[in-house]
Amino acid sequence: MTFRAQVALALAIGAIVPVGVLGLGLRREMTARLEDQTARRIAALAGVLGADVAAQAADVRTRLRTLAAGLASDTRFRLAVRGDGADRRWLLDWAGEAMAVSGLAALRVEDDTGLILSSGHFRNEFGRRDPGPSAAVAAAPERAALVRFRTPDADLLALTSSDSFSVGGRRYRVLGGTAFDAARAAALVPRDEMAVSLVLGASGADSTGIAALQLPYYDGVAGMEGRVARLVVTPNPEPLIALRRSVDRRLAAAAGLTLLLIALLTLILASRVSRPLAELADKTSRVDLDRLDVDFSSERGDEIGALGNLLAGMTARIRASTVRLLEAERRAATGDLARQINHDVKNGLAPIRHVLRHLSETAAGHPDQLATIFRERRATLESSLTYLEDLARNYARLAPVPDARPSDLGALLRDVARAVEAEGVELVVQVADALPPVRADGVVLRRIVENLTRNAVDALEGKPGRVTLASEPVRDGPEPRVRLAVSDTGRGMTQEELDRAFADFHTTKPAGTGLGLSVVRRLVGDLGGRLRVETAPGSGSTFTVEIPSA
Repeated sequence: MTFRAQVALALAIGAIVPVGVLGLGLRREMTARLEDQTARRIAALAGVLGADVAAQAADVRTRLRTLAAGLASDTRFRLAVRGDGADRRWLLDWAGEAMAVSGLAALRVEDDTGLILSSGHFRNEFGRRDPGPSAAVAAAPERAALVRFRTPDADLLALTSSDSFSVGGRRYRVLGGTAFDAARAAALVPRDEMAVSLVLGASGADSTGIAALQLPYYDGVAGMEGRVARLVVTPNPEPLIALRRSVDRRLAAAAGLTLLLIALLTLILASRVSRPLAELADKTSRVDLDRLDVDFSSERGDEIGALGNLLAGMTARIRASTVRLLEAERRAATGDLARQINHDVKNGLAPIRHVLRHLSETAAGHPDQLATIFRERRATLESSLTYLEDLARNYARLAPVPDARPSDLGALLRDVARAVEAEGVELVVQVADALPPVRADGVVLRRIVENLTRNAVDALEGKPGRVTLASEPVRDGPEPRVRLAVSDTGRGMTQEELDRAFADFHTTKPAGTGLGLSVVRRLVGDLGGRLRVETAPGSGSTFTVEIPSA
């Protein structure tokens, strides 16, 4: 962020925050008062709705009480429940006729087990046992519940109550109600300010309104009980939204005017402060390690002048430090290269030294076998000399191009096993049948194998042990690979030693260079391979390398 932008931001915050706090406070206060007023109006409307529903329920109970009294004194009902055929047909038709006379939308007669004896809203449901609606009404605090009945044409939602009577020592119930119309409840509130909706089977109050009335609800069609129905009064949010928009427009106008004044003030202040800073920034942008002759010195007596003089002194120190740094980097790079060459040449000379010692011992003790031993060890001498020649050619180029021709890993393992000799160490070579060649530079591959093998021999610490060189094809991935494993029976490594094993110049051997495993990791990465280690104290170590096959 530029200095000019920082000045503008500071001024904007200092002016906008008080305006915003004042505007938001007014907006919150007006919103709270309107919401409180709306809540009081909804509470009053809830009382009106509750009284209306209570009056409807009382009217239903009065009608049902009259019908129950009539049935209790009607001889034909007594005969019908005893099974008389003619009176039985009368009872089937009674509910429909009584429903029409009483003005009910649903009516049925049932015994104390819920067996339907007569139904006015659905004549064919006689003989069916359905105690659910009666149980829902009986459990209601005001003995009134909303019940959904099945009719021949469509489902019917009715405000339902019941009344009971005794005939012949048995209890019977008259269950019925009037159609419950949510539109009637909605007509009791101002449409432009409030809205009433009916929520059936809800588990909690509607978060957008206030539950004005709660009634037990039973779905006789789906057989769902234990639910509730709510008449929810929802306030019209438009007046509050309109007020908020008006306040927001005024706040936006005040903020816009404030920002305009801040912009003008910022231009005036920034033009007097930021110009010398921009000049310093321009000079700084021209500074790099190849150009440190930029002059920052200033005759100003303020903070900007002090900054310029400070930069001038800094560039002078950088010029002197750059020369020393370049010389130190040159010496460090030369030293690193020399240590790596020394490490690789020592690995190449070791087999030659072993062969020459063997020949010297043979010449001293068994001169007649010298020619035979020389023929046996000649391949090791030639292989080591070829490796050193290839190594010299690679180091002759600062950036050698790898020769990724197919290489025979099995032959290389046998060659390295012959070249590496250590007293008391058993070198075992295990090459899988039909091992495919690997796609790798021969010199690079030999450096990997020799470094891992000599590292395994050194891990035995001069004690008798075994080093195993194994190779096998791997075909469980998208690209065919060859796996090389070098295992030893040495002391193994702790987790702390393993964490530092691949660090440059880290070694635990008195004469070591600390480059062996570091070189292996880099060379394996150059070949596009993978390297992993399995080790534990007292259990030896296994270094596994996977290289793409040719």
